[in-house]
Amino acid sequence: MRPDKREHPEARDELRKAAYWYDDRETGLGESFYDAVDEAIARIYDWPCSAPVFPGWTDTPTVRSMAVAVFPYRVLYYLTSTSFVVVAYAHNRREPRYWQHRLDR
Repeated sequence: MRPDKREHPEARDELRKAAYWYDDRETGLGESFYDAVDEAIARIYDWPCSAPVFPGWTDTPTVRSMAVAVFPYRVLYYLTSTSFVVVAYAHNRREPRYWQHRLDR
């Protein structure tokens, strides 16, 4: 059974802001960013446990980190019994674990 996808509202907002930032740099680059994120999400749908655990993460839920091709971003998510929950679309150079408050515990 294919898992449902949920997104934390702050994650959705940071994705939109990143796409706008890229589009401000070059027209169409924001759309390319969305496409690359969609490819990462498709990999999560197909193989939800294949992404590595976020480096150094030992807490529950287990947060995984799927790379976004071409762009310096990662999709950070955790699995539930029926879905995967995106907690962040994180730039690789952003402060680590800034998204921790978004976890449902």
